[in-house]
Amino acid sequence: MKSVFSRLAAVVVAGVVCAGSALAQQATVIRLSHGMPEALDSGQHAWSLVFKEAVESGSGGRIEVRILGNNAAGNERQQLERVQNGINQMLLVSEITQPFFFKPALVLGMPFLFSSSQVAWDVLDGPFGQRYNAEFQKGTGVRILGHIESGFRSVFNGKVQVKTPDDLKGMKIRTGENAVHMAMVRGLGASPVPVSWTEVYTALQQKLVDGMENPPGLFFSMKFHEQQKHLTLNKHLYSMHTAMVNEKFFQGLTPEQRQLVVSSAHLATTIGRSQAFLLERAAIENLKKNGIQVYTPTAAEFDQFRKLGRPPAEALVRKEIGNDWVDAAIQAVSAAEQKLTKF
Repeated sequence: MKSVFSRLAAVVVAGVVCAGSALAQQATVIRLSHGMPEALDSGQHAWSLVFKEAVESGSGGRIEVRILGNNAAGNERQQLERVQNGINQMLLVSEITQPFFFKPALVLGMPFLFSSSQVAWDVLDGPFGQRYNAEFQKGTGVRILGHIESGFRSVFNGKVQVKTPDDLKGMKIRTGENAVHMAMVRGLGASPVPVSWTEVYTALQQKLVDGMENPPGLFFSMKFHEQQKHLTLNKHLYSMHTAMVNEKFFQGLTPEQRQLVVSSAHLATTIGRSQAFLLERAAIENLKKNGIQVYTPTAAEFDQFRKLGRPPAEALVRKEIGNDWVDAAIQAVSAAEQKLTKF
């Protein structure tokens, strides 16, 4: 009888040990959310897929990345709140939403700030971007891992071909819930109408707005062209999505895992930027094929957009966050342009 109990006890102990070992080897889960379609023609989803593959293969399966795309985790504000609160671990969030959590982010929404993608990358990866990332983390408890491109925002509408700001007068233009973007639209003579990203298609379909301002790549991937007729490539604003991770979660990883997350994010950012850069150009051609009339303003016409759209937006940013961040951004852009135009 004693030997039977001994054998039974040994089995129980062995079971507990095996269970404990299995629990110890359970994968750490990273829930990564974004608001774009789960397709390769989305720079945000491309970023997520590259990050997932790099982290999971680099960790030998000890870290699992679960992608929650297409606003499965709520709208952008809800997604960032969930990462801030530790419910989810990571997200990609646009420059439109960031000011709700870190007010100096308004500077990233200043129109006509970046003249090219290359200038934007240099600024965001340089001292200005590093300062922004550090201050964002202090203010929110969320670490920035990289800024990817979503393209240059331009004006779409369903009424007439827009060549100058005069053509926008009287139009209702959808914007995000960003006061700077709205100030720019008012400066151009149109009426800004903030509409949640998840409700844009319906707003266009029901004629609640006449048009919108958005990067062509996102516009095409979301099928907004089904409800619009014209695109004016005035490129008034560089749009981006920022990859972020909850700092407490990040610090809870081993040093090796932290390095893997950082390096994987760097790889994903490089590929995500390239993807968005190419997709914007492909999207313009696809929009033409789908009946969208595309107009590129002349230098003089572009200057009209800049002169009317920039001042009210910049004045609002300076009023809200002071001159320091604005001047620093302008100086960083100037330095980048000088560096990149040297032959």
